[in-house]
Amino acid sequence: MQGRTRAPGYTAGVPAFPVPPLPAVIDLSLVAVALGSLLILRLAHGALPWGHLMIAVGPDGRPMRPRVKWHLWSISRGEPPRLAAIGGLASVALGCAAAAAVSPRLVDSVFRPVSSIWTTMMIFTLAVSTILIPLGLSVLVRAIMDITARRSSMVGLVVGMRRDSGIFGRTYRIAVQGGDRAMAKRLWAESFRVNRATFERLSPGDRISLEYSPRLRYVYQTVLPEPLKKAAG
Repeated sequence: MQGRTRAPGYTAGVPAFPVPPLPAVIDLSLVAVALGSLLILRLAHGALPWGHLMIAVGPDGRPMRPRVKWHLWSISRGEPPRLAAIGGLASVALGCAAAAAVSPRLVDSVFRPVSSIWTTMMIFTLAVSTILIPLGLSVLVRAIMDITARRSSMVGLVVGMRRDSGIFGRTYRIAVQGGDRAMAKRLWAESFRVNRATFERLSPGDRISLEYSPRLRYVYQTVLPEPLKKAAG
């Protein structure tokens, strides 16, 4: 009938479910996972795939071509253990809070259908949370183990130096190889992140002493080579 009005809640014979406004908790959950993701990227430093590399010269006058893994995207490698522990704990807390807020609403959407955009946002938030929580836990455990462990030390040769541009600024790394030049071809070098002042005072081929954490490879102390004294007279 043309003059007959349709009953509320029905559209062309299909029941229309009321769609409540987007809850603020979903917005907050998205903000939480975004902050957690930025925190993980900050711990990884996010080096871009180009940089400036300098290597030492071997006894025969040729480049040494050291065997080293630079760990450009290793999460929390080179970070202070206490700072890494705080970052890992914050990542776990943000991931758990986002998952706890979104999971009940995602389950409820199975029985009470909501907009597909909301469902996609909740699934995305929950997926990112399941990544943030284990990553944060691994960083937290490694940082606590470094805080309680004894410091390691190494005396070796600087066989490589690398300066990279990252998402959060430049990073400076050196490759240190224990032993002498004769063993250089048979040993792997260890990569360490240093600050700019230390990086600028070093040159490939220098012999230095390092004191660092055993797992995160954070350099506590560096004994730099003394400048050569000019002979008098």
